[in-house]
Amino acid sequence: MKKYFVFLSFLFLIGCTKKEEVLNVYNWADYVDEQILRDFEKEFNVKINYDTYANNEEMLAKLQAGASGYDLVFPTGYMIEIMIKEGMLEELDKSKLDNFKNLDEKDLKNNWDEGNIYSLPYMYGYTAIGYNSKKVTEVVDSWTIFQNPKYTGQVVLLDDMNEVFGMAFKILGYSVNDTDPAHLEEAKNLLLEQKKILKKYETTMGKDMLLSGDAVIIQNWTGDLYQVVDQDSNLKIIMPKEGTVIFVDNVCIPKTAQNKEMAMKFINYLMRPEVAAKNVNKVWYASPIDAALPFISDEIKSDPNIYLTEEIYAKSEFLDDLGEFTAVKEKAWSEIKSK
Repeated sequence: MKKYFVFLSFLFLIGCTKKEEVLNVYNWADYVDEQILRDFEKEFNVKINYDTYANNEEMLAKLQAGASGYDLVFPTGYMIEIMIKEGMLEELDKSKLDNFKNLDEKDLKNNWDEGNIYSLPYMYGYTAIGYNSKKVTEVVDSWTIFQNPKYTGQVVLLDDMNEVFGMAFKILGYSVNDTDPAHLEEAKNLLLEQKKILKKYETTMGKDMLLSGDAVIIQNWTGDLYQVVDQDSNLKIIMPKEGTVIFVDNVCIPKTAQNKEMAMKFINYLMRPEVAAKNVNKVWYASPIDAALPFISDEIKSDPNIYLTEEIYAKSEFLDDLGEFTAVKEKAWSEIKSK
């Protein structure tokens, strides 16, 4: 009997010292309802470590530099194409995704990962203009508002090469994916001139600067803007008449992931209709889960800044991987940032 209790004590100690299972998530800031993380932890008995990045290039650079602990990343479409070419992503075993059926078929069609072998859509949205209507009294309907010297020192643009050049290209009447060197030079010169009135390039804190009054006009993503406009009735969101960038952020598993099984469970969890809707109602980005619509607030479903009008959508574009031209663009971006 004594040996029996000793044995039970030994098993108890093993159970107490067993290493806790961990899931390491690398995502954009303010891009998930934190309660969803807590609920998943409780249901699957796992600890989530949640780390954030400000842009796709930052995420890519960190992974390329050897960061091997992340189990899930959320890159935008064009970045997935780059990561696939570099062999950085794990193929998804859809047999383990019971909720795959909840994805809208139209949102599975893309030009960066045909067949969704490595990625599944997480959220989609748009780049917009946020402004304080009490301090900006003229009509705001164009990207050209960011060139108005009246607001010198009160303008914030995203610290994102493709978004900032996309704005410049739209002002000039070109595609956001333009690869003409002459057009890039035009856009660079426009941005160098615009920098004279710019307060700063900022991604994560841009919306907070608008809310606090440190900026009166900012370029930012719709969901981020909605996180502050409901705190001040003077803050407005507008889609520029020239069109904008449409983005789809996707969930992927890096090949270097340490907990691929739990990563698959988290992807499947995010595709539950009630969970997807909870996310939308918190972050104000649109979901590719059609079955989530009944659980999404009517205010969000009827908002033209979240579900675009046909006119603006027709003028808007997804960002593409520009291949070798990316290096040319990065050089121009470095020149702008350094001056």
